[in-house]
Amino acid sequence: MVNHVKDLCNLIAPEGMQLIDENGKFNVDGLQDFVTATEFAQSGPSYAIVAIIGSQSSGKSTLMNQIFHTKFKEMDAYNGRSQTTKGIWIAKCSDIDPFTIVMDFDGTDSNQRGEDDAAFERQSTLFALEIADVVLINM
Repeated sequence: MVNHVKDLCNLIAPEGMQLIDENGKFNVDGLQDFVTATEFAQSGPSYAIVAIIGSQSSGKSTLMNQIFHTKFKEMDAYNGRSQTTKGIWIAKCSDIDPFTIVMDFDGTDSNQRGEDDAAFERQSTLFALEIADVVLINM
């Protein structure tokens, strides 16, 4: 069992796991691997979820990485301001009790999204408000 958990931990990228892709597809297998690798089930009812929403390229991932010691992918300013986070990503915070999951959402006003994708932005914001214990809004 221990080796199986270690193998699963290696599957979870340092920058977390994409829970929902930019097309709205839910990553069921990835979530199951995340729950196993992080031993989420052992936390019982004692856990917290923190989400961040806000404009594209406003520093959401950077802020979460600084506060919660996660490793979400951050924008490289040398390559220009462009969408870095696509969809919804989750990561486990280390050294925080109770068990804390951080959710990093893509920008709510992405220039690279068409009008057709505005529905995804609204739905993902509502998802954050529904599932998270704390929602940070980065302006």
